[in-house]
Amino acid sequence: MAEKTRVAYLGAEFDVALDESAPAYFLFGIRKSGSSIANAMMTALAKHNGVNFVDVPGQLFARGVGVAAWQEDAGLGGLLHGGNLYGGFRNAPLGLLGHPRLETGPKVLLVRDPRDALVSEYFSNAFSHSIPTGGETRDMMLQNRAQALNASVQEFVLKRAPHFARTMREYQGFLSMPGLRLYRYEDAIMNKGRFLRDVCGQFGWPVDDRLIGLILGWADVMPEEERPAEFVRRVRPGDHREKLDAPTIARLDEMLAEELALFGYKG
Repeated sequence: MAEKTRVAYLGAEFDVALDESAPAYFLFGIRKSGSSIANAMMTALAKHNGVNFVDVPGQLFARGVGVAAWQEDAGLGGLLHGGNLYGGFRNAPLGLLGHPRLETGPKVLLVRDPRDALVSEYFSNAFSHSIPTGGETRDMMLQNRAQALNASVQEFVLKRAPHFARTMREYQGFLSMPGLRLYRYEDAIMNKGRFLRDVCGQFGWPVDDRLIGLILGWADVMPEEERPAEFVRRVRPGDHREKLDAPTIARLDEMLAEELALFGYKG
């Protein structure tokens, strides 16, 4: 692995590789789209290929720094160097648009049917999402938990749908970038081995069946029964059809029509 340096940004310090002959790689995953397990799996593959993983949003979140502080900040580009995989981005890093490392680097974007994602977000906010020990983000997460616990899943998804739609639309400008490959949760998470091999091809990383098998041994968790209070709750696609009534689904189809079409889902 290349030489590293420590780079400070918004009160956090990041170990960043300095291999300027290599590209910077990017892993984006809209929240509740399997981004956590994708980040964990790709961290293991990056290490195997001598690439340093940098979870910018995750480290900032742990320090209580909210998305608004970094999302449109061009200063985020100071962290971008070759030899690193930049992941953890649930929200689009709009401040990086136009940065040469982002424009030229191989990129992956993981998305999910927003109706399923909203149901998943309800259970996550209510029961399982980690909460930082301090900062403005802690206050926000505690407020989100209280709101979820005091709402039905029907009420929650309708209230949150405009916010989720905005998050999806923020990635619209990324879709036309050279070197970006879009993966849908329904394909990627249900066949993680194929997803990992394909991403390694996208990044130009060699990979072997033994390593894939080792990663799937801890990553490919498919609960037989739903576990509402746990982080890995259900996994399987189509959950919104079981949790939401017909009028709520029809309203979501209307509210999310643009986003469903943009990412290839049917209303």
